[in-house]
Amino acid sequence: MDGNRKVIMAVGAHTGDAQLTMGMLLAKHAQQGDKIIVVDLTAGERGCPAGTTPEEFRPRNVESARKFARELGGESIVFDIPDGELRDSPEIELRLARLMRERQVDAVLYHWKNSIHKDHVEAHRITDNAIFFASLPTFDLDGLAPAPIRSFLCAENWEDAQGFEPYVYFDVTEAYPLWEKAVKHLWLTEHSTSMAYLKYYDALSVTRGCLIQKGRATAFAATGDRRVVRETL
Repeated sequence: MDGNRKVIMAVGAHTGDAQLTMGMLLAKHAQQGDKIIVVDLTAGERGCPAGTTPEEFRPRNVESARKFARELGGESIVFDIPDGELRDSPEIELRLARLMRERQVDAVLYHWKNSIHKDHVEAHRITDNAIFFASLPTFDLDGLAPAPIRSFLCAENWEDAQGFEPYVYFDVTEAYPLWEKAVKHLWLTEHSTSMAYLKYYDALSVTRGCLIQKGRATAFAATGDRRVVRETL
């Protein structure tokens, strides 16, 4: 890591999850010169539109994830796990932990522990355990140095609302235009007929902003903090 430049990793179950729910904070850190890494555990290819197969849709989603990361000057990594088959296992936990060590990650953003979507629950468990292994000095991972993870927060997602209580608020007013530009590369934001994703997260950022007297804000769950406003991770 260069000087005070932080390495921020966001982990989502599908392409679109991290970009939508964690993207505004990622955009803020990108503007501050921090390194952004977005990891999609699956490409979300089973959410394909009518007339398209998952096999045809996957490359499109992978490319949209890369375009999102590129707007933030960051890196996109999409695992090769088939959508709908995400399962917590030592193998995938260590794969993610190894990546955290290789990139020397400082902060991790991921799914909240409760969700109506099973993949989100699995993604939370996978990431939670990967953080543990990545940062544990006495655990050997191919000789890689432990990741200096100091912050790990769970994002607000309409599918992960059960038990979610905002503890940490970030002012993302100035970062919103960059996020909006980046997130429009996603098929979900431009073409989905099942959910108005862009309108929802746009309105949510305004609502959260009202609570801290800012134009826009994003909220995360974090053990030990209660209604805290932070400038950065």
